[in-house]
Amino acid sequence: MPIRPYKPWAMLLFILILNSSILSCFSSKSYNQEIYNKNCVILHPSATTLLWNYTTRDDVNSVSISADGNYVVAGSADNNTYLFNKTSSISKVPEWNRTTGDEISSVAISSEINYIVSGSNDHHLYLFNKSISTPIWNHSMGDKVLSVKISNDGNYIASGSNDQISFLKNSSSAPLWNYTTGDLIYSVAISDDGRYITAGCANGKVYLFYKTSNDTLWEFQADGDINTVDISADGYYIVAGSDNDEIYIFNKFSKTPQLSYQTGGDVNTIAISSDGQYIVAGSNDNKTYLFDVVKEELLWTYECGDIVRSVAISSNGKHILIGCNDNMTFLFDRSRNVPLWSYMADGSITDVAISSNGNYIAVGSEDDQVYLFHWTATTEEEDDDDELDIDFGESPISFGNYYLVFVLITIISLVLIYKRKQIFKIKNKYIG
Repeated sequence: MPIRPYKPWAMLLFILILNSSILSCFSSKSYNQEIYNKNCVILHPSATTLLWNYTTRDDVNSVSISADGNYVVAGSADNNTYLFNKTSSISKVPEWNRTTGDEISSVAISSEINYIVSGSNDHHLYLFNKSISTPIWNHSMGDKVLSVKISNDGNYIASGSNDQISFLKNSSSAPLWNYTTGDLIYSVAISDDGRYITAGCANGKVYLFYKTSNDTLWEFQADGDINTVDISADGYYIVAGSDNDEIYIFNKFSKTPQLSYQTGGDVNTIAISSDGQYIVAGSNDNKTYLFDVVKEELLWTYECGDIVRSVAISSNGKHILIGCNDNMTFLFDRSRNVPLWSYMADGSITDVAISSNGNYIAVGSEDDQVYLFHWTATTEEEDDDDELDIDFGESPISFGNYYLVFVLITIISLVLIYKRKQIFKIKNKYIG
């Protein structure tokens, strides 16, 4: 029985469709490169999972996450402190929540996840054990509590209020010491072991303390309010951002900045990696800035659609998380300013936090939501030779040249079809 005749028109139609797809892909490549050059988001959604989100009764002002990502604490304008675990659930409920006399402005959780600290506009500082919502103790700061931090082991707590810095041990609500500044304390930070404490004040000063005394190790005077401070794990590096658009980097031995950098707007938020090598800062100029302290250089900037309200960095400095007033959250690898991932909430992002290894992301928003995401690198992100590293040059290949490729592929395909048809004729001759 002869072999059925080969239908070259069917093969040609298939090749035309295939070539059109290839051409479309090339065209998209050129288009995507133009987007990439404009700092557009290039997403890898397969690498990110929204584990859960929880609706509070008002804006979420502050979030914090344990080092391993197992627990998230959130403070809301609904006057509640919430503790969550990372377990995903269709109807997520907190492990517990505690109501205070006013909205919660700031929360923090110790790395060993035994202790949670919460600051409220009811003038009180609250310390909790993760297992129960009843506070271990509460301490009256005499005014609204604006910022709280806790050491890794949960032993020491730093708190800033209207004009007072308080340093406490978890064993007692009586402060080890207080320090009066005479102006608003916008931000406090504490080294991992609790030995060094820094604070930023509306009087333009950055303060550095050692845990044994309220005598300052040094004070630095800036030309504008100090909105934000952070400190490296060992207390060696101190960073600050101010209303005079400056980012300051100090070491603990000197009040003279080791490095300063002028941005295009007020610096609202700042964070430093555990080893002190990398610093990320967010500004009212809508930009995020990443610095290498060792090299004393700016690595990159990224501009989002509105002011940057919160930044966070993983312990090793590999991943950077930012939250913006345009409802967007972005995750970056420090090697480049192209987002690995982004998420749009229904309200401005108020606070972000990231686990030590960068795999868990907590977000608080003015849409009354607390979000927890799990992120893992795909092969694409881990490959140093992926498409985002390709240099397309100043002028990508023109669209007309893709038609030349299209024509060449079609001609070669027709030749192959002709040869294949001749082979079928020969076979039919001998079989028939």
